[in-house]
Amino acid sequence: MAKAKHTLKQKRTFWRTHITSWEKTDISQAEYCRRNGLSSRSFGYWKKRQDSVKVNSVSFVPVPLALPMDVGTKAGRAPLCIVLDDRYRIEVGDDFSPLTLQGLLHALERM
Repeated sequence: MAKAKHTLKQKRTFWRTHITSWEKTDISQAEYCRRNGLSSRSFGYWKKRQDSVKVNSVSFVPVPLALPMDVGTKAGRAPLCIVLDDRYRIEVGDDFSPLTLQGLLHALERM
């Protein structure tokens, strides 16, 4: 009687299932094969093949980058910096309020 031929996809699924099941146990690979009627050589072959797929697979993870506080947020521009009499340093970003800045400068001039 001829052996039934299995597709490569079926073989991968079969061995992936067994390898995953074995990884959840605390028994040796040889013992797992004995208990499940599997060839330990085939098991080793498919385990190595699965491990090489894990090593060769690549995944990308998005990493959000935060700009330092002293750098403007638009196109990497530095904020406007106003220095008065070497006593005051005012940094103004893109989202400043002109009225608030005008009031601050007026207050500083009176000091």
